[in-house]
Amino acid sequence: MQSSAASPARPAGLSAVERAYVHVADAIISGDLAASALITEGDVAQTLGLSRTPVREAFLSLESAGLLRLFPKKGAVVTAIDDLETAELLQVRALLETKAVQVLGERPQRLESVDVELRALIQAQADAASAGDLLAYARADHRFHSRIVDESGNRVIDDIYARLGPRLERLVHRVAVRDPDNIVRLIDEHRELAGHLRAGDTAAYDAALRLHLESGHRVTRPL
Repeated sequence: MQSSAASPARPAGLSAVERAYVHVADAIISGDLAASALITEGDVAQTLGLSRTPVREAFLSLESAGLLRLFPKKGAVVTAIDDLETAELLQVRALLETKAVQVLGERPQRLESVDVELRALIQAQADAASAGDLLAYARADHRFHSRIVDESGNRVIDDIYARLGPRLERLVHRVAVRDPDNIVRLIDEHRELAGHLRAGDTAAYDAALRLHLESGHRVTRPL
């Protein structure tokens, strides 16, 4: 866990638990910590100059997020994502996002402000891709879709999507590493999605979203 992606500069204002969480999550999402890798509270505590207590809390949150599996008195193992889990995660993502788009379609007065935010997030993706920062790219990609899901106005949906966030970011980062030449196409597809949203065309958005997810992540079964 010594790469720049796994050990970013300490963000201002984060608690010890948050620092440990971000440190390990970044390493897993970026692939610096590979699936099945074993890590311990002591290793992370020593790297960050923390006691084990906040690291233990961070590990529990990472397990809840689906990134770690804890083994008492031994440590934690990084989870793996197979094709079935990928398809299931994307299916839930598509369902939640489609519902939010339907709700937003009933509130046309919200479209302009949402569109402004989506444009900024698309630019953030493009800037991160140009800089070769695939972790920032994956985070901006997730924020784009998360911003749309926010429009559902449903706290339960918000909670579900927040818990899925780290695993979805991991999927996006994996795609970016595997198919770097497709990043420009994927960003263009986000522009297309934003255009459908701006036009209030929920049917076109739904169709484009499913194609975007299936082709981008090479899902073999329809979402």
